[in-house]
Amino acid sequence: MELQDFVLLLEQVHGALMQVIGMMKATVYKQSKRQPPTNKEEQLNNLLKDWRPDDNCSAPIFLPEETMRKYKGKTIKKRADGRYWTRFYRDGKQHSVYGRTANECINNLKKALKKPQNSARSGVITLGEWLKQWLELYKVGKIRPSTLKTIRYYLRSTEELQNKPMNNISAIEWQKFFNALAEQYPRKCTAVYTILNDAYKRALRNKLIKENPLDNVEVKHIKRRPSRALTLEEERRFVAACNNDPHGALYLCCLYQGLRIGEAAALDADDIDFEARTLTISKSIDRDGTVGAPKTETSKRIMPLFARTAEILPHKKEGKLFEYSKGTYQNFMNKLCKKLQLTGISVHSLRHTFATRCAEAGVAPKVVQKWLGHSTVNMTLDIYTHVNTDFEQSEVQKFDTYFDTYFC
Repeated sequence: MELQDFVLLLEQVHGALMQVIGMMKATVYKQSKRQPPTNKEEQLNNLLKDWRPDDNCSAPIFLPEETMRKYKGKTIKKRADGRYWTRFYRDGKQHSVYGRTANECINNLKKALKKPQNSARSGVITLGEWLKQWLELYKVGKIRPSTLKTIRYYLRSTEELQNKPMNNISAIEWQKFFNALAEQYPRKCTAVYTILNDAYKRALRNKLIKENPLDNVEVKHIKRRPSRALTLEEERRFVAACNNDPHGALYLCCLYQGLRIGEAAALDADDIDFEARTLTISKSIDRDGTVGAPKTETSKRIMPLFARTAEILPHKKEGKLFEYSKGTYQNFMNKLCKKLQLTGISVHSLRHTFATRCAEAGVAPKVVQKWLGHSTVNMTLDIYTHVNTDFEQSEVQKFDTYFDTYFC
């Protein structure tokens, strides 16, 4: 037995003995006065039977009746050490409250009773508490810092509901919330719903809630505007403009290698091997200039350094190849496209154009998947391959020629 446990046991035994001695003295005194026992004496006799020691305090030692007070059915009792004490039950567990005076004990009791039950064990965890846990358990360290920052930004719109217990926020309340959000920010509404739905699903799996109210919420999902690839004529104009632009080398690197803008902006001299003709993608840069891991694990890759890329890349022995951050290059790109009157084109369109040119050249989809760093070939085929009209017409001619040759 630990010394602390032994001391606690002694305190409990001492308290019990003091109660017995007090009752014996009261009985002897009343017998000497030849007074019959009262109901209060019987209550004192039952105190020892009803009392149960808890882990939060030593055995309560009570003084005579005049030192006791009542508050909302709770008895405030004075202990032998001079402090006042009472207890209450919550979630099947006993809680003790103390005070140097009876009034202080009552005030401490009021505070304890008003304190919300915000623990997962009690089944009334608030939305804000769970969102904080959800981020720490399932997002921090598992997604890019920039993505985590975006999620936190979207969750700010739910602040008015975050103090409520999750089980108390109904599907109707959520429907009203999303309807109001969709009127002003339809795309933001879709993003917030997706984030919250994941958090609720995790809570349901951990049995923190009985059901997911978002299952009964209808939100119109706004599809992301699809990026398009440059046509051959647009690509010629774009390349010509990049050759005369101080930032053109980075854009051509994205076009010729199919890189994401963050991957290209993070390149340094050690990533380029001109002799082996390889380019290593091991990092990415965010809008604020923070360098971190690429978007996904499959984004880390070694790909061929194509001939056109080798011609335009800066030949540096060390250091970064491009000086600005991702956000700066995106702004420069917008100005360049506006100057060239290229509508619906962004930096990411250059990656789409690369995949499309690969398809037109007959490169196998699995190879393109590896070059782009996609986790599945379907992503490469469904999202990034855009068949241009000129290429489609040439394929029609091939098909017609085939039938003309063999079936006529």
